[in-house]
Amino acid sequence: MQKRQILLPMILLGLFAFACGIFWPGGAALRAPVSSWGYASNGERIYFTATNDDGEYISYTGGSSYGGMMGGRLACVSCHGADGRGGLHWMHMQQMDAPDIRYSALAQGEHEGGIMEYDLEAFRQAVVLGRHPDGEPLGADMPRWSLDEDDLADLFEFLKTLP
Repeated sequence: MQKRQILLPMILLGLFAFACGIFWPGGAALRAPVSSWGYASNGERIYFTATNDDGEYISYTGGSSYGGMMGGRLACVSCHGADGRGGLHWMHMQQMDAPDIRYSALAQGEHEGGIMEYDLEAFRQAVVLGRHPDGEPLGADMPRWSLDEDDLADLFEFLKTLP
């Protein structure tokens, strides 16, 4: 009887751990063949999964501490939302205020500082180097992504499609 009382919770715990490995953002689901994801473009895939069309995970430094929780990984969508509008949200017990990164907002100067329109070079400085167009550093919550030029351009083009 005592073996059963111990065995059942252990089996349930094992099933829970298995399910987390499959469905958690950093789990096996991200290791599925990228062709099965059905994204319209490489930029969209990068935005939602931080993985490019070649199946390569795009690494980053800095950013929210959420990235290490239970093997989770950050992607643009983690902070800026599916629609790119950002806003206040809680992540790993910290409140964050992610900016609107839709191209329509960036082009109108609605981003922090409102210095200039974000062209591809300004976007690269923000995403890769963590700097505003005027050279000021972005907040510590913004990861510095290791994007090559093609993936960066694809991501920038995807932002232009967000309404």
